[in-house]
Amino acid sequence: FNGEGKVLAKPDIAVISLSIVTKAATSEAAQDDNSKKSKAVTDYLKKQNIDDKDIKTTSYTIYPRYDYQNSTYYVPGKQILAGYVVSQTVEVKVRKMESAGAILTGIGEFGADNISGLTFTVDKQEDLSRDARDKAITDARDQAKKLANALGVSLGSITSFYESSPYQPMYYGKEMMVSAVG
Repeated sequence: FNGEGKVLAKPDIAVISLSIVTKAATSEAAQDDNSKKSKAVTDYLKKQNIDDKDIKTTSYTIYPRYDYQNSTYYVPGKQILAGYVVSQTVEVKVRKMESAGAILTGIGEFGADNISGLTFTVDKQEDLSRDARDKAITDARDQAKKLANALGVSLGSITSFYESSPYQPMYYGKEMMVSAVG
């Protein structure tokens, strides 16, 4: 039997994803410049009462940047090292959602080069998923009991269990729906 469980919750955090990109002649200079920009953004976020635990670097890359000389459509040119690029992606959780817009504007002024998104979610997603799973299991058990009673048989023990989430959390106005099937 398939059971379905749904849980509704208001989003209670905003998540901002941003990148700090720096170009310089040397890898060391690019890293130093990127660190300065990153510190300025982090300092700004801390002044906005964002905790350290809510500021997380999700990726950090260093790669060479090349220029090409004497290239044409048919003949590749000579590849010359032009410098290095450092790109750092940071995820920021904003727990006071009413301040998310101002923070989004402010981080751009303090060195964020690319602000790729503002999403709304629930901080304790695991708790909601567990509640939806429990409801789905109860629903499946109730369906099985009804059929067993109609057939005049008794239920045995569960032989298998499969969990999937066909529905991703979806934002509906001020509420978010989380579903699970058990």
